[in-house]
Amino acid sequence: MKENQKISINSTVLYVIAFLLTTIIHESGHAIIGLINGSEPILHHNYVEHLGIDQLSIFQKVSISLAGPLFSLVQGLVVGLLYLKIKKQSFCKLFLLWFSVLGFFNFFGYLMTGPIFKMGDIGKAFLLTNTPLVIQIFIAIIGAAILFYIAYKLTIPFLQFSYKQEWIADPKLRKDFSFNIIILPWIIGSLIVTILYLPIIAIVSIIYPITSGMIFIFPWQNAQRINNLKSSDNIKIGDYSVLLYLLMLILIVVFRVFLAPGIVLFR
Repeated sequence: MKENQKISINSTVLYVIAFLLTTIIHESGHAIIGLINGSEPILHHNYVEHLGIDQLSIFQKVSISLAGPLFSLVQGLVVGLLYLKIKKQSFCKLFLLWFSVLGFFNFFGYLMTGPIFKMGDIGKAFLLTNTPLVIQIFIAIIGAAILFYIAYKLTIPFLQFSYKQEWIADPKLRKDFSFNIIILPWIIGSLIVTILYLPIIAIVSIIYPITSGMIFIFPWQNAQRINNLKSSDNIKIGDYSVLLYLLMLILIVVFRVFLAPGIVLFR
C-alpha cells in the first residue's frame, strides 16, 4: 500500500475518533444541564431523552437546548489551543486538529442551520424564544461566515502533515495530498459514523455526519494556491498504528454497546 493511502487510513481513523468524541461531548452537554435543571435525562449515543422536560420553564428548556452547541464551542477553543502548543506533526496533533475543527463546525454549523431545522438545538431555542426570523437569518449568516473563515485557515495545517516535499511540490500534488488527508477521511469517516448513528431518531442527526463536512471541500480546493510550504520531519503519520485502530474500536464499542441503549443519569 502506498504511503499516501496509509495517511488517508490514519486520518480517517482519527476523524472517526474525533467525530464520536465530539458527539459524546455535545450530547453530554445537554444531559448535564438537563440533570442540573431536573429534566431526568437519559444519555444516548447521539441524542438525549428528557423524561421530565415538560415541567421545566422556557429558560430551562432553552439552556438545555443551547448546552450541546456551547460545549462544542468550548471543545473547539480548548483543543485548538492545545493544538497550537504542539510543534511537531504527529498522530496526536492531527487528532487535535480534527477534534478542534469538529467542535467549531458543530457550533457554527448549528448557528447556520437554525432557521431551517426547527428540531435542531439552535432551531429549538429560536422556537422557544420566538426569535424573529430576521435575527435568525442574521445569526445564520454570521455562523456561515465564521465557518468559511475557519475552513479557509485549515488548508495549511493539513498540508503541513506531508513529510515528503514532492507531495506538496506543485499545485496538483498539494491538492492530491489535501484530498488524501481531508476529503477521503471525511467521506469514509462520515459513512462509518452514519452507520454508528443508527437507528434514525431525527432526520437532522442522520444527515449531519455527511453534510457537516461539506465545508472541507474549500481547504481541499484552496490547497493548489498555497506556496512556500515545508514538509514535516515526522514520517510516522504514514505508518500503521495498532494502538490507534484499537482506540477507535474501543470507542465504537462504548458508543454502540453502552450509549446507544441509553444511560440513565437520574434516580
